[in-house]
Amino acid sequence: MTLPRPANAVPVSRWRSRPATPTPGAREDGTPRVVPGVYLLTQEASPQFAKPITVRVIRELTDRNSFHGWAWIQAYVLDRNGDAVQRRELFVRPVGLRPVPPPSRSRARSRRRGTAGGDR
Repeated sequence: MTLPRPANAVPVSRWRSRPATPTPGAREDGTPRVVPGVYLLTQEASPQFAKPITVRVIRELTDRNSFHGWAWIQAYVLDRNGDAVQRRELFVRPVGLRPVPPPSRSRARSRRRGTAGGDR
């Protein structure tokens, strides 16, 4: 005998765990996946970056269609101190992203402390 389900019952599928996020590697078309991190974007990544910028990639937008060898990403544009100044969605070639170390925060903090207190 089966028990009647209430009209507002949540389907069992809603309580199953979500699939794991895709692992770094390559998509079906061979395009490498974009891993979150800090990157220098130059014209190798996209012609729009004639003037290179440094970004912190938040995630790759896998729900958008893209051409073979290209990907959509969400990223923060970083200034020279490593502070996020703008959030952007960018269309880039993952093979053109150059990983760079995150900007040093210690110099920026010490510079701010020295000027804010007037201890010069």
